[in-house]
Amino acid sequence: MKNRMLKLPRSCGVDASLALPVLLGSAGNIGCVVGVVLMNKYMQLAHDFDHLVFLSFCHFAFTALGTRAMLCCRVFRYKAARPAAVAPVALGTLSSVGFMNLNLKHNSVSFYQLSKIACIPLTLFLSWVVEGAVQPPAVVLSLLPLVAGLGVAQVHDYEANATGTAYAAVAVACTVLGQMYTSSCQRALGCDSNQLLYHTAPLIALGALLLCPLFDGVDELRSVDWNDDLKGHILASCVLALGANVTNYYVLGRTSPLTYQVLTHLKTILTIVGSMIFFGIRTNARNGVGIVVALAGVASYTEVKRRAAVRSAERERRRLRDLPTEASP
Repeated sequence: MKNRMLKLPRSCGVDASLALPVLLGSAGNIGCVVGVVLMNKYMQLAHDFDHLVFLSFCHFAFTALGTRAMLCCRVFRYKAARPAAVAPVALGTLSSVGFMNLNLKHNSVSFYQLSKIACIPLTLFLSWVVEGAVQPPAVVLSLLPLVAGLGVAQVHDYEANATGTAYAAVAVACTVLGQMYTSSCQRALGCDSNQLLYHTAPLIALGALLLCPLFDGVDELRSVDWNDDLKGHILASCVLALGANVTNYYVLGRTSPLTYQVLTHLKTILTIVGSMIFFGIRTNARNGVGIVVALAGVASYTEVKRRAAVRSAERERRRLRDLPTEASP
């Protein structure tokens, strides 16, 4: 008898996140993403530099140059893609980045991070509308603390306002729709994440540059005091943005969505804590309760998804174990 080789899914074995390179990539991603948000906020406070769409142009222009340097160093292989095929991905990313920067500009760091958490329930909703995917009741119930916490934080976050809330809502919608389309487009093109970033970064940079007169204003940019300190901080922000983009794709490609969700919310917590430490952001008791309740909802949602993944893996083990063996010739 020749036994059939059983190949278990990745979730049944050792999680890829336990590998040292992925742990290092995750740590780098945390540092870069948190660093970008805090650096952008610091430039607003220290230099009165709130031209964040122009800053997005700098980020993606630097990322475009960085991905080409990576290609020269053979970090990844070149894969051709038609501009028309990747343009919608660039448009979705540009919309997300632009409105997320306006979200950060018009809101506190805490509310900015909490609005990003709202991407989770919106993703579930759009998945149901677009793909007909119905989530189990346990998943839906786990989102109630998250929604309640967001409501409390929004009402009592004195740095939020109607304009900022509107930007946050549009930013969340653009982010979710952009991510859904990017995922499907990447599969259709057969590109890995760095190959797709190689093609989209120049388009996003060009789009951000064209939007600068609308959002930032040419006269306002001309009146900026372009001193060496500001230039150094912009360069540091660009380096962090490149690191965030590259490590983000690296971690996404080598861990499960559940692991990446946990990593994302760890970045949220660290960013909120960092804004309190470095910027002296004050939170009242009710605002703090909203943050804690929202993060408790995130933890509940993550635990429900973890248990579902474990049950699914166990069913797969039983199915493979019960397969008939092949007789030898």
